[in-house]
Amino acid sequence: MLPAMAIAQPVPEQDLKAAFVYNFVLFTDWPSDTTFEGNALNICIHANSAMRPAMAALNDRSIKGYRIAVRSLATLDNLRICHVLFVDSGDRERWTQIRKAVDGAPVLTVSDDEEIRLDGSIIALGAEGNRVVFDVDMRAARLARLGLSSKLLRLARTAQ
Repeated sequence: MLPAMAIAQPVPEQDLKAAFVYNFVLFTDWPSDTTFEGNALNICIHANSAMRPAMAALNDRSIKGYRIAVRSLATLDNLRICHVLFVDSGDRERWTQIRKAVDGAPVLTVSDDEEIRLDGSIIALGAEGNRVVFDVDMRAARLARLGLSSKLLRLARTAQ
């Protein structure tokens, strides 16, 4: 008899990106004056985003002493309650407004949209072959007053 072989199932791309977002939080430090109301670390995403179900799986998980609260947003109101803001192609037309709304606030912006990632998102997810890769905009991180771990920066494809 041959031993049973485990066959690895491919992880859906959206689940993989949500896992990346979780890990980005692990390697990000928010300023000491950041408010974590109800001890919640808010990960925000547009209500119509295809990533919403994958992000929702992070809800109520603990990280760095906080409870993750995934917030599904229908409008641009209250973006400053977000600690992490995931933006995708559905946010492209309003990216300029989003950027202005979080300007100077300690909000980690993460995008997987090509146009947004080239226009000020702090972390830009992309694909290289069959791998998920990411780039870091250090200038945008400094403007948001976020500290990014050197471990995270070493894993990035680029950090400029």
